[in-house]
Amino acid sequence: MRGYPKNLNTKKDYEYVRANFPAEEWKPDWQKLLDTMKDWFFEGNLESEDDGVVDETHKIVESGQGEEKTYAQYVLEVNPTCKLLQLGFTEAEVMAALSEGGGV
Repeated sequence: MRGYPKNLNTKKDYEYVRANFPAEEWKPDWQKLLDTMKDWFFEGNLESEDDGVVDETHKIVESGQGEEKTYAQYVLEVNPTCKLLQLGFTEAEVMAALSEGGGV
């Protein structure tokens, strides 16, 4: 293989680039696995904005105008279809790889 691959499709691809390329090349792809593993999921409709929770893992989405406004509660959770899980990685594995660096 010549140069850094354009697409990483398997766990072996990720492990290959980590073992054979400098950290500055593979770390962004590994970091992206973590950055895209969580997503916002609908939890329920709210009567008013005050009925919801807003913090790091909860948000309220407002839609409509005037008296037609509606509010919905969303929660930030691990997406079961994220690439990290599809490839067979764990969050701990990826975090360990990023913290230790490695590579050529």
